[in-house]
Amino acid sequence: MLMPGMELDESYRFMNKLRKQLNDTPFEGVEVFPHGCLSFSAGVAPYQVDMYNKSQLVDQADKALYYAKKQGKNNVHRHGSNDGMEHEIDLVQDVRDIEQQLNLFRYKDMDTFKHSKRVYKYALDISELLALDNAEKRRFVLGALIHDIGKLEIPWSILNKKDKLTAEEWETIKGHVTWGKKMVITNDRFADLIPYIELHHERYDGKGYPYGLKGNEIPRLCRMLTVIDSFDAMTTERPYQETKNVEEAIRELRSCSGSQFDPELAELFIQYIEKRTAQQQLQ
Repeated sequence: MLMPGMELDESYRFMNKLRKQLNDTPFEGVEVFPHGCLSFSAGVAPYQVDMYNKSQLVDQADKALYYAKKQGKNNVHRHGSNDGMEHEIDLVQDVRDIEQQLNLFRYKDMDTFKHSKRVYKYALDISELLALDNAEKRRFVLGALIHDIGKLEIPWSILNKKDKLTAEEWETIKGHVTWGKKMVITNDRFADLIPYIELHHERYDGKGYPYGLKGNEIPRLCRMLTVIDSFDAMTTERPYQETKNVEEAIRELRSCSGSQFDPELAELFIQYIEKRTAQQQLQ
């Protein structure tokens, strides 16, 4: 059901009223049902301007419906709300399950395995700075952890090549965002992480891949992941990129602010890194 012009809370009240009206409507034989009436559960999700795919809205409403059923059915649940089952999401178990998949990198590319773990740790810290709610935090940190899963499909010879990549090999590298999406889309549990896998190489100026999205067309937390991912790639030894120290990487972030990176999010991350570095030097 599409409800144009309605805010989330308004649509939630509408669906609850409809649910209650059905509950209170007499039908012969309903006494055999668990609630003693006809009933339904509903999930409500708001459209957001940075949704790049219409299926995201359906997926979020479906996830909210799942939580409504988990609370005993005959319920309406708002996606992203901090009540009910969403408080009980076992992030630790989700991380453990994703890490089991990432363990395949241990034989193929240890650098990608370590990179994914570091990006995940950065995302945990940044989620606190951004004051994300439970649902946003889960998606962001798990998306950070799994963002490079598609590189499992890249041949070992390309993934570990020390020389400069050819144009054809670079196209193969770029394909990891599409392969990662295909790998994750088969698992409903992690399907909401697809934007982080597919869009972490989009650029703020629209010159990224795979879609060439620009500015706010890219979901905000995906823009944040791009900053984190790039910083770690710059400061860590990689097969196809020179290593920079923290100061050089910060200069690069600022130099590319407004082109590759969201200026506001890049500066927030820089302030976090500078503060963390200063604390480490005092220890």
